[in-house]
Amino acid sequence: MALFGKKKQDNAAEDKKPAALEKNKELDIILEARKEEEEERKAKIAAREAEQEKYKSELAADMEKSASAAKDVISMYPAARGEDRFFMLVEANVYTTEPVVEGDEIVTGILRGKIRKGQEIQVLSGLDSLNKVTVNAIWNDNREKIDEASNEKVELELTKGDFKDAASPDEQNEARVMTFAVLTNLPEEEGRSDGIRLPAMLCEFSRYQEDQEFFAQLMNAAMTTEYAVPAKVSGGSSSQRKVSFAGMRSDKPDGLPMLPAFSGTAAFEKHKGVLAKTGGFNSAIKLDFSQLCGIARDERHGGTVIDPFGPVVFALPKSLLDTSVRTVQFHALFGENKTAEEFIPSPEQQAAAPSQKLREYNVTNPVPGGEYSFIEAEIKKFGDTHADIARICMVVIVARDDEREKSYVCIIDCPQEKFNMNCKAIESKIRPYMKAINKIQFRPYDKEKFNSEFFSRYPWTYNKLSF
Repeated sequence: MALFGKKKQDNAAEDKKPAALEKNKELDIILEARKEEEEERKAKIAAREAEQEKYKSELAADMEKSASAAKDVISMYPAARGEDRFFMLVEANVYTTEPVVEGDEIVTGILRGKIRKGQEIQVLSGLDSLNKVTVNAIWNDNREKIDEASNEKVELELTKGDFKDAASPDEQNEARVMTFAVLTNLPEEEGRSDGIRLPAMLCEFSRYQEDQEFFAQLMNAAMTTEYAVPAKVSGGSSSQRKVSFAGMRSDKPDGLPMLPAFSGTAAFEKHKGVLAKTGGFNSAIKLDFSQLCGIARDERHGGTVIDPFGPVVFALPKSLLDTSVRTVQFHALFGENKTAEEFIPSPEQQAAAPSQKLREYNVTNPVPGGEYSFIEAEIKKFGDTHADIARICMVVIVARDDEREKSYVCIIDCPQEKFNMNCKAIESKIRPYMKAINKIQFRPYDKEKFNSEFFSRYPWTYNKLSF
């Protein structure tokens, strides 16, 4: 009986072995799947980190280019009246800092050169517009109040200066100093307010070249600049005098040379030695933008190249000049006699034009990493430091008829009376990082209709109400 019993136990143990092996195989499959999942997760994290590092590297390279170009521009203008030279592109208006003096405005940007509290400076913007204001306060990037700053990110409190009084309540709510205006104490170019505006904006071109608003303001600056154009004058009397202009080789398909032009006398003087060696063009003729276009668009030229020896080269091909001279802005500046029909379609033209349809968009979540990692961090920081913000949701809309047309949409859950102020404040924080997508819209949560699944598909970026 004992032997029989032992054999039965051995058989039972043998029966259990295949079952145990089967369980081990299943566990191995689960562990392998988990390992693959973990490796995939790590790969995604590594790719995201690599993308962020690439973005940081590109941002740093752009900043270095801008700083180097700015140093070159400022070096062309020696200090005067004991003041160092500076300029600053206004990146945004600041609404989160309380001004020292009621009625002052606070703007932010990266200072090129040195500025001090109490200094009178110029604001260059719009159609050849110059205003003078005083710096009432300076804050550095650490939110410390300082008396002077140089080559760093700052917030500047500016007095009303000689800006006109607002003509209406709507105007009173608008910022006096517009985004992408140039602040400076650099000298005016023979009385023209925008002598330094174009080179100052070109210094920041690498940082903002994808921003449509910046490019519009840059073209405005180009139209209001008076150029020093290299030329040779031959012949004695005025009736026999001939003027010839230089040409620079172009890699364009038409092969036509580009007309070189300098954004001011200082830029020309710095490089005229090089020009003298390449054909004797050691003198310059002053031309406004309309005159420059007249030569650069003729049959001998393929456009113009501004500041051909740097610090930032800006090429305007003939096709872009052709478009520029047809704009309302061009005619407002140079006063050509144009009838209203040339700007406003006739009833026949309107009837022949296809009917406009509302553009349709797809909504997506922002792509993690890259510029959005910085935007997301700023959004969360803003929410944490503002008690009136309950939630913020960031989504991206993409035009169905053109996938290149994208915009961020920021949905804010906050009291209605604080909405406009929060929109401006948030934009000022995230605008420096908006490169791949350079447009943004704002929507108030309590005024829009969202379906029940919207915030499941597009989660809140910041949420004080989550537990």
